[in-house]
Amino acid sequence: MTAFALTRKTESVRFPDGSIIELRPIGIRDGRMVSNFVSQLSPESDYKRFLSAGSGVRNEWVANRINADQVDCLVYGAVAGNEFGHSMVAIAESIRDPGDAQRAEFALAAINLWQNMGIGTLLTRHVARIARSTGIRFWETYMLAENTQMGRVMRNVGSPVSFDVEHGLAHVVHDISA
Repeated sequence: MTAFALTRKTESVRFPDGSIIELRPIGIRDGRMVSNFVSQLSPESDYKRFLSAGSGVRNEWVANRINADQVDCLVYGAVAGNEFGHSMVAIAESIRDPGDAQRAEFALAAINLWQNMGIGTLLTRHVARIARSTGIRFWETYMLAENTQMGRVMRNVGSPVSFDVEHGLAHVVHDISA
């Protein structure tokens, strides 16, 4: 249990431009920041994350994420700070499959300004370490088959063990146990 507690600490990372990013669990105090994060997603990023064009589920999604138990539902954010305050720039989530304790669904989103800078890979690796400490061995991802950015991030975390595409939606299972 000690290793599990140690992996929950906030990790601070300095980017080459001098920005300091905190990778940390999201909680109830982050409601406004998570809502702002969702509102900052571009239409394309929003569609790639939620796989829909409608915004009706966003409030429910925010409420569920800020109330995550951080055991079966891990929700972590990358928080950037500057002289004006702090903002959420990426969110990763690992939600355990109730029928298989070693499997979880994984999702990731980053605001456009922070895409292609390594923040998604960094946050995904951080959450993978924590997920492994809770017994997760496999992550399932559902993404648009055309979402090559997400494919690259996931290959940096674990080997794909299955890959299916149907109607433009890819379902990929990655082994994150290593």
